[in-house]
Amino acid sequence: MRILRITGYTALLVLFLVLASGRFRSIESYAADPALLLLGTCLLLLAAALAQLTHKKIVQVKGRIVLYWICAGLLAGVQLTGSSQSIYYSVYLLFLMWVSLPSINGSATELGLVIGFTEAFSLLNASIWTGGEPLISRLIPLLLPALKALLVPFLFGLASDWLAEREFFSEDSAPSKEKPGGSSYPLLQIIHKNSGADSTCLFIRSDDGFFRLAEHVADDKTVISRFLLPEKQRLARIAANSRETVIIRADSNEERSELLPHRFPGAGDGGSLWIVLCPLGGEAALEGFLLEDFSGNKPSDSVISDLENLSEILQGTCSSEASPAGGEFSWMLKLTAACNDRNLDKAVHGMAGILSELIPDSTISIADVDNRHDRTRVWVSRGPLARWRRGKTFESSAGIAGWILKNRVPCRRSRIRSGGNSVNAFSPDSGIHDKAGSCMGVPVIREEEVIALIMAEHEDDNTFMQYHEELLLAVAGMFSMREELAGTRQKLRSISGRDTLTGLPRVTLLDRHLHQMAKEVQTYGWYVGLIVADIDGFGAINQMLGYSEADRLLKDVAERFGSCFSKDVFIARTGPDSFAACIPKAGKAVVEAMGQKAADALSYRYSGKMPDLIVPVSASIGCVYTHVNRKVLLLTGEAEKAVSDARKAGPGTCVVRKIDLSGWKKNR
Repeated sequence: MRILRITGYTALLVLFLVLASGRFRSIESYAADPALLLLGTCLLLLAAALAQLTHKKIVQVKGRIVLYWICAGLLAGVQLTGSSQSIYYSVYLLFLMWVSLPSINGSATELGLVIGFTEAFSLLNASIWTGGEPLISRLIPLLLPALKALLVPFLFGLASDWLAEREFFSEDSAPSKEKPGGSSYPLLQIIHKNSGADSTCLFIRSDDGFFRLAEHVADDKTVISRFLLPEKQRLARIAANSRETVIIRADSNEERSELLPHRFPGAGDGGSLWIVLCPLGGEAALEGFLLEDFSGNKPSDSVISDLENLSEILQGTCSSEASPAGGEFSWMLKLTAACNDRNLDKAVHGMAGILSELIPDSTISIADVDNRHDRTRVWVSRGPLARWRRGKTFESSAGIAGWILKNRVPCRRSRIRSGGNSVNAFSPDSGIHDKAGSCMGVPVIREEEVIALIMAEHEDDNTFMQYHEELLLAVAGMFSMREELAGTRQKLRSISGRDTLTGLPRVTLLDRHLHQMAKEVQTYGWYVGLIVADIDGFGAINQMLGYSEADRLLKDVAERFGSCFSKDVFIARTGPDSFAACIPKAGKAVVEAMGQKAADALSYRYSGKMPDLIVPVSASIGCVYTHVNRKVLLLTGEAEKAVSDARKAGPGTCVVRKIDLSGWKKNR
């Protein structure tokens, strides 16, 4: 094998020297030769076939010799068909872009330099030795073209490598263990570190149906950041069809590529591959799943148990009555139960108590950070120094706590009483800190803001290790996730899906329905229409009838408006005095008829519970329809513009518009 390898390198070197000599370079007399064009095309096709075999891992050769053979084939093909004037010159650029991909493991800068030097020397050798002029006279006109031939592929290769490194290996796609301050990074990092998995990934379902790779921790850089997994992909289907943890074994390359679509090609090759998939969502719809992959041996039961515990934390459904499991992470169940308590004060006290058990003889303090007034108030404190901490308020810039707030990263200090400039946990005043010899703390971050601090103090020096800091980071991650979930639930409650007065869906559900309509329009190509009705002069009617009677009027208008349409039409309340109807499979005739029907239904005299007071009611109607999927999400805004035009035309007017690629067209 060594003789064959030496022979291959020697032949490759000779081929590059021949290419640099200019013998293959076409001149004007050969440029139109169909035989040379056919030969050059065949060489390019052979190089492309070899590149395809290399990309599919069918040809596996150590080192980069295959890339150089492909490069030599491209050089020969391009030179035979005209070099820099060849119609195939752009193949160089495509080749350098392909080489820059992480799965190829090549250097576009290096090969761009090889191509540039070969082209430059071939240009000089093909032209400098012809003619009767002096050598300098022949060389000077060739310097600029040779420099161009050298720099174009070299600079393009350099740019390709830079773009690939920026896209695939940027700070955003770095492993999560480099970002210990995030909300749930510490949990994923600890689970990954103790499981021995190749990668630990969290997929979350997005509004468009895809599963987005939200977070991941990996031992290498083979995981594709921000990867989107289609819901019809095998992993997504397995998670959707099973509500319990699934263990999958893959032995072939085809199965690995299908079960690890979020990793670069070639990752996980060799031996058996085990995948542990834990769905998130319980009995409800699947919201996402956790995934760990292992090369070699099957993962242990404790590893699977830890992953299930993490899934329960993410779901917020872990039972507080669960009994602690054996092993290194039995404390996680206790922390999960404490974190899931609905009462925030009880949850904080529970987490502080558990940390006091895990770090004995230490004082654990959880402080609330008031960023508006730059104050830190110790909420809960457990341990020997608790009576000097509990309920006290300190400046947010003082002590080790102030340093953590400023830099937003964990801190661990030993021998804090030593030296002339001793430091303290919360305050520059050393009177209440004389007993503390070591201290550490971590921030609790929510929405890019530090909302709390978890501090640990001990009377001895050099007490706290990296493992203790990881414990605090795990609790900070749980605390942050709890607050994130509480904030999310509050937002969901504040934007309730249905109107309390009429019972109709509101704008949020209408937008979601329009997203679904956009997908159907893209798939089937049919029209979709939106009709918006706005009550004319509702402000004056509200003052005339009073708020209670005006509310009954709105309910009556909602019933009349809804009765104009069939059951497959989506009805919503879009404003204080406006209603909308989304009509599927509705062209011009249907939208016009339905709009006029709504205008007639909402033109009447209302009396309600006040028979002596009769109020004339009318509505301005705006109707829009389209068959362009990109315009469906704009129908609400376009319908409101049509309503504005209808109102200007007079009460009870109906305006119909068609929305196409170029904009809207007014029909009536």
